[in-house]
Amino acid sequence: MATTKPKTFPQALASLLRSRKLKVPPGLESAPPEAYANQPPEVVDQLTKLPDDRLLAQAQHVAGYAKRREARVKASWEGSPLIKEMKRRKLKVPAAPTRVVGAALSYKRPLREWSDAELVEAAKEWSRRGR
Repeated sequence: MATTKPKTFPQALASLLRSRKLKVPPGLESAPPEAYANQPPEVVDQLTKLPDDRLLAQAQHVAGYAKRREARVKASWEGSPLIKEMKRRKLKVPAAPTRVVGAALSYKRPLREWSDAELVEAAKEWSRRGR
């Protein structure tokens, strides 16, 4: 029976881990391309020379990318003066973005002077751009 060749870098890395009887970290095979710099599966051939502990550390780093990105997004959103002001006013906060994007807000006028509608619109725009 012929084995199929892994189509992605994470799949190839998971296959290498399994061949060494190492645990595949959760999230590795579904890691987004930016987690491994869009490397092709053939790059895993170079990783075969690594000792088990270093190989597993690489795999855990790739597997943890999505969680680290999610934490950065949440911290950016929750720590924003815009979102804090909306919560202070008890306004409905839109869904947080799924990726980190810069919110281009002008703070020439303090947020406390913004209308509720202005705050909501700015937050919606930030949320939309981060999807």
